[in-house]
Amino acid sequence: MSDLHTRLTRREVLRLAALGAGGALLAACARATEPITRALPTPSPSVPTIPITATKDFFTLSIRGTPTLPADWKLTITGLVEQSLTLTLDEIKALPAVTAMRTLACISNPVGGDLIGNAVWRGVRLRDLLARARVTSNARYLKLESFDGFHTGIPLDLGMDTDALLVYEINGEPLPRDLGAPLRCLFPGRYGMKQPKWIQTITVMSEMHLGFWERQGWSDDAYLLPFSRIDAPKNSTTITEATFMLSGIAFSGAAGLAKVEISWDDTQQWFPADLTRAPSPLAWSVWRWSGQALSAGRHTLYARATDGRGNMQVRAQPFRIVESFPDGVDEMHSIVLDFRR
Repeated sequence: MSDLHTRLTRREVLRLAALGAGGALLAACARATEPITRALPTPSPSVPTIPITATKDFFTLSIRGTPTLPADWKLTITGLVEQSLTLTLDEIKALPAVTAMRTLACISNPVGGDLIGNAVWRGVRLRDLLARARVTSNARYLKLESFDGFHTGIPLDLGMDTDALLVYEINGEPLPRDLGAPLRCLFPGRYGMKQPKWIQTITVMSEMHLGFWERQGWSDDAYLLPFSRIDAPKNSTTITEATFMLSGIAFSGAAGLAKVEISWDDTQQWFPADLTRAPSPLAWSVWRWSGQALSAGRHTLYARATDGRGNMQVRAQPFRIVESFPDGVDEMHSIVLDFRR
């Protein structure tokens, strides 16, 4: 891995690629419109619900902008199969459907960032299509290719997971073009770089395929790391009451979320937050904590998530130039509050 890669964010890699390609339009993870923090209301005594990101607010990712797809789009499954498949969207929609709440996160999401969203998706299980194609005994991997030129590879076992979906709806509406219509992938436990949009071809292979981002030094596994964010109160808020409350979201993917804790200043003592969990660990949880106001003055408060395997968020590293390269971020989010009595 070159020193150059350790100094470049994905956004910078794309900018340089655009310059080298004569100004072709490339874009990294970006918020579609407003920040997701709008989806979580200011804490109240009522029990919070699991926030759903409005479709228009979902973060987007493309390497060459949203492509124009042919009117006669079809999905092809080929390679190490006994029967290659070519399916229209109507044929895919005629198959048994699955509706599930899922959270997607960009591997470039910074500490406490908003390149993460939660939605209710509808589609079909990829394993059902692979079963119809009759994968051969020497198959081990899948190569996934999109209409925008993006490509990546995953283990066959991941594609056969019961939670591996090809989806065509989001939040009860047809999938919009910029979010991957007519069909995109949802795989459990992985960052968005392993969830191709505008999926065109799935090739069953015996050897691993190194994808677009992976060839630039990003993780080939792209496993989700534990993530938590403080959404309320906002950074630099002044607290004048005798008690105060913190709340936010936390997510850890297929490993499941074990706990969220909060601390302040020297982080020598941690306090458990209350969790409101989604129907599945594949969607984020809401956390809340309340307690006595801290001593007068300015204090730094931290949130820390631990996943079901014991992986725990860590303190931010000083002088780290690129937070997320190459595996994503596992650092704690913090805010500063001013307490006055």
